[in-house]
Parts: sequence; C-alpha cells; structure tokens
Amino acid sequence: MLVTDSHEFLELYRGDKDYRLGQALVQLRPDLSFVSFAPRSVSPVERTLLGKTRLDATDLPELPDRMSLRLLRSVGIRFARKEGGGIFSLMPGYGRALRRAAPDVMIENPYTWLTPRSYTTARVARTLGVPVVYYDPGDDVPVTTMQRLLLPLERPVVNRAAAIITYNAVGRNRFITKYGYPADRISIIPKPIDVPRWRRPELRDEARASLGISPDTFVVAYSGRLTRFRGSTALAAAARMANADARFNDVMFLFIGGTMSSDVDVAEYRGPNTIVTGMIPNDEMPAMLAATDAMVFPDLTTKAGFTTALAEAMAAALPIIVGANAEQGSVPLEDGVDALFCESGSAASILDAVSRLKAEPALARSLGDGAGRLASDTMDYPRVASAYLDILERVVADGRPH
Repeated sequence: MLVTDSHEFLELYRGDKDYRLGQALVQLRPDLSFVSFAPRSVSPVERTLLGKTRLDATDLPELPDRMSLRLLRSVGIRFARKEGGGIFSLMPGYGRALRRAAPDVMIENPYTWLTPRSYTTARVARTLGVPVVYYDPGDDVPVTTMQRLLLPLERPVVNRAAAIITYNAVGRNRFITKYGYPADRISIIPKPIDVPRWRRPELRDEARASLGISPDTFVVAYSGRLTRFRGSTALAAAARMANADARFNDVMFLFIGGTMSSDVDVAEYRGPNTIVTGMIPNDEMPAMLAATDAMVFPDLTTKAGFTTALAEAMAAALPIIVGANAEQGSVPLEDGVDALFCESGSAASILDAVSRLKAEPALARSLGDGAGRLASDTMDYPRVASAYLDILERVVADGRPH
C-alpha cells in the first residue's frame, strides 16, 4: 500500500513532527510505503533561524526504508500579516508528482481554509479514484466573511473526503457545522507525540545546573515562541507580580523559546526571577522540560488550542496550568484531574494556580501523573499510527470514492 502526504510548509525546527507519522506507519506494515510532498520554500517562521529561503536535500532528515520526502518547486503567497501564519504555499508541480506516484490512499493536513494544495489533492484523487483522509489539528476557527465566500467551493471538496481524523471535539464540530460533513466518518484521535523521548526525569539535575537553577527552586515554564498569540506576555506579567510577592521568592519563571517572527521585545520577559533561553535546538528540549516543575500555557483560547508544546508537556508528565475554559473541548485535559485550568491571559489567575501547586505537592504529582498517563495511553506514536492505519485500510477496502 502506498500512502502519500503533503505539507503547506515543512517546519524542521520543531523536530520530526512533520514526518514522524510516516515513519511510524511504515514500521507497522512491511508492504506499506509512504511518500510526503513538501515545498522547497522555507517556512516564513524558519527563514531567520535557517538563514535561507530554500530547502535542499542536505536539510532533510534521514528516513527509514519505504519512506521518502520530496521537495517541490514552490513560492509562498502571503494573504495576511499575523503571528499564527498568513502564508500558503503554491506548488505548480504537485499535481503531476502526485499522479506519477499513483498512491492507494492520500492523507492530508488541510489549512483552516482550503489552499491550492487541497484542491489539487482532491482533483488528482478524483481522477485516480483514490480516497483522501484528512487529519486535522482541531483548531477553533472563527468563520470570517472570506471563509463564507469560499464555502461553496470548499464544501464539495471536503465532503468527498473518505474520512476525517481530528485531534479533538472542536475539530469534529467544525467539520459538521461548517461543511455538513457526516459525523459518522469523523474520528477523534489525539495529537501524537513520542512519549519516551519527552519523559526524561534523569536529565533534571544536569539541565538545572546548565541554567544556573538551584535544586530547591520551583520552576514555572512556558515553552514555545514568545508571542502575544499564545499569551506568553501574560506569564511575563505574572513573573513581575511574583517578584513583589514573598510567596514566590523561590520561584523562577523559565521561558523556553525566542521571539522569532514575533511582535514582542524579549526585554518584556527579562527580570530578576526569569530566564529566557532563546531558541533551543529541538533535541535539547526534553532536558528543558525535565528541569521544570510546572508548565503554563497562558492562553489556549486562540484558534489552535491543542499545541505541540502542550503534547510535549503531557508526555513529560508535568503538572500543567491551562489558560482556557475547561469545557471548550480543544484539549483532552480535565480540570483537577490532569491539569489546572485558569482564566485565559490572566496573570493573577496564573499565580493563584502556581501558588496552589507549590502548596500542594501531592496535587502537583497527581496532575502530572494524570497528564502523563493520558499521553501514554492515547497519544504515543505507535498507538496513534495504528489507529490511523486502521482507517486507511478501511477506506482503501471500501473502493473507489464517489
């Protein structure tokens, strides 16, 4: 069975998340091959980091047998200026390459509105009589005027998908309400993560020493780009408040990330009780999480609620503070069971949660254990890839799509 995938951009600074699924799938079935198509253009977020605008073969990872990643000529088209994206990729040769590959099934992670890539995938799939399966991050996307105008074009394309996999109930509801997609063809499978890679408590002491943090310090961390989009400025405000509060004299606020392609000044995060690491190579990130006592995601009410950084914190079995409505449905966490929820973007609410975790170490351990157990049971790559493979085999067996 040949499976193809495609990307709007590769974001290699995030590690292997853009090609890890293919690696997991080829390990599950000896006759399965996986081809991933991606633009040669570097993601706008990565251009400053890599110092280049085009990828070449030397930038790509080593892949297992029966898996390949093919770079195609491309150009990035900007449609909006915003921290969370605003650019799609145009790959003129994608359709021809997809036809030549002649897959048995295509999988695709679509944008929150369909880009030329998705229309090309749908057109080639219909020509070849091949099913398409969407896998969607479950973003909570407001329907804008532009999206309403595009809906008549998008609806028939989306409804020809043989199945949809989404990370959460928010994504499921979006496909049902926006596109009228049948609920019985949607599967909720949480975001995948390599749990053993991120759960490395033995790295704690060395990581703390490298940061100049004493063993007795309570470390509250934020992981990801420093942007207003994710609410990291709210945690910076909480750190300033904590600096004047004796309850937090032994607390250090660790910002694991930089201001790459962001609209904030790193000076906003610096203070006597903060450490700002700047960009950290992905292979060093497990150690940074091991140095942490509690991870904070100040605002997950923005459209992309189930972030990769959150999945990493869950895999690391950390106590997590989430700035969101517990009933929102974007993350698989339950307030008081495997996370503490607080008011999104509220520095005072964040500090209340931090104070509680410091005062109740048994609660902190319980929350971390709960998040870690959830990641192990439902999000580890072998489990997720197996669930994906079941769906792919089913839609291939069902035959030519309508």
